[in-house]
Amino acid sequence: MGPEVEYFEKKICDKFGFKYAVTSNSGSSANLLMIASLMSNLNSKKLKKGDEIIVPALAWSTSIFPITQYGLVPVFVDCELDTMNITIKEIQKSITKKTKAILAIPIYGNPCDMKEIQKICKKYNLILLEDTCESMGTKYNKRYLGGFGLASTFSFYFSHHITCLEGGVTVTNDFEFAEIMKIIRSHGWIRDIKEKKKWISKFPEINPN
Repeated sequence: MGPEVEYFEKKICDKFGFKYAVTSNSGSSANLLMIASLMSNLNSKKLKKGDEIIVPALAWSTSIFPITQYGLVPVFVDCELDTMNITIKEIQKSITKKTKAILAIPIYGNPCDMKEIQKICKKYNLILLEDTCESMGTKYNKRYLGGFGLASTFSFYFSHHITCLEGGVTVTNDFEFAEIMKIIRSHGWIRDIKEKKKWISKFPEINPN
């Protein structure tokens, strides 16, 4: 990855308080990268096919496609009429033994009740993900959206409020998750990651060149 991209990723982190940012060609790809990394055998938090992810009924198609593409099951939960965001009480009712994650999607910059969603995730040991493609710069209780869970996505598509016509970024405060996203983004290359020796020693049968 070139120095300009690294600079951009750093500026995103500096501005919004994230530790790691991994850019991609679109917000759609940012979502795909987030789910692909969760499904990777490299990930200690790995999900498996058939696991359920709770999502709001009001969602863009590319929030859902990566979930189904990897064999995960989206469980749609109704939204509140006043906020258009996911209904907290309905989340509770939708949790099963197969539920492994919640994908929060704040609509048009209107934040979900992140405090209650975090409580639910802690209670049931669920992974919290955020699709904040429409909500860059939005705060919930003086804290930027995108930093409440394991990972989040942003989009710079031309119809969004902060745009460079196209592009996306996945952010996280989890070092391992960021490294795995970089490996997947580069189709297996490890030249952009920090711990090259770790991966070289883990897969000695693969020539690092």
